[in-house]
Amino acid sequence: MEKRNKKLQSIQMVLDRINEGYKPEEVISFTADIIKELFKCQSTAILTKEPESFYIRVVTSRGLSGDFIKNFQMKEKKELFNNILSYQRYLLIDEKTDSKIRGLYKFEHEFRTLLAVPMRHGNKWVGFIYMDSEEKGAFSDEDIHIFAELVNLITLIVEYGRLEDQLHQISNYDGLTRLYSHKYFHESLLHEKKRADHDKTHLSLCISAIDHLIDYNHIHGHTKGDNAIQLIGKIISEGIRDIDIPARYMGARFAIIMPACKNDEARKIAESIRKKVEGALFEEKEPRLYLSLAISTYPLDAGNERDLINKAEQALYFCRREKGNIVKTYSEIS
Repeated sequence: MEKRNKKLQSIQMVLDRINEGYKPEEVISFTADIIKELFKCQSTAILTKEPESFYIRVVTSRGLSGDFIKNFQMKEKKELFNNILSYQRYLLIDEKTDSKIRGLYKFEHEFRTLLAVPMRHGNKWVGFIYMDSEEKGAFSDEDIHIFAELVNLITLIVEYGRLEDQLHQISNYDGLTRLYSHKYFHESLLHEKKRADHDKTHLSLCISAIDHLIDYNHIHGHTKGDNAIQLIGKIISEGIRDIDIPARYMGARFAIIMPACKNDEARKIAESIRKKVEGALFEEKEPRLYLSLAISTYPLDAGNERDLINKAEQALYFCRREKGNIVKTYSEIS
């Protein structure tokens, strides 16, 4: 009875961690500790399947070496995947089990008993959790029941973590252009400014605006205007370096954060983008759409990220006053 109570308490301990707001990865790690201690198993692992593939990875484990996990992650486990899918509730492997099936579930160590429980969320197959033992008949019916309940909890936590990641990704991107969002831009600019301080490098910022978009929308409609914004966003994302960070700044404006980039190099990139927009095919009727681009560089022009934005906006104002379709750096107008 005492052992049974302890095992039931373990489920409550996991629930408490969830209710107390622990991060999904923290609850998962804690549960792996619980399983290893509670069932005295040789090893245990929580494995999840990547969406739309047979790729299975070890999320966390106890009793497996780092080298084994690294090599395991690089293999496709389609046969293992298909086998575990054929079991609705659980798979208990012992010395009487067919050797081929035993071979599929041999991880790093030889075992006498292994228990694997599929992780399912509705009709979706998420992965599975196993534990093995060197002892014969190591897991009782009660162990199987409690282990299955822990697997159900972990499945919900894994799915919640994935949903949280998806929501985080959505918040980082602009829905129209698929460039980074205004919020992400500000977070990244602060981060890159700190990196520039640490590495003692330059940091350039380019803010651009589409010229004549208001008149273009008036004549061709906002749907055509959105198409134009999408196309220019694509031209920007394709015209920058791999380390640059393109964002939809607001409305018809874009921003490009250029780490480790001096003033003259940033100007060349901006000029190349300007020419590509100038040559792009929009609607045949006037007005033509162009792009004005303004650049400020840290620490040449500004002492902090807010000042860097202000200086770039001042240069952009100069571009618009000059009827657009030009590139200007703050140092050129100051």
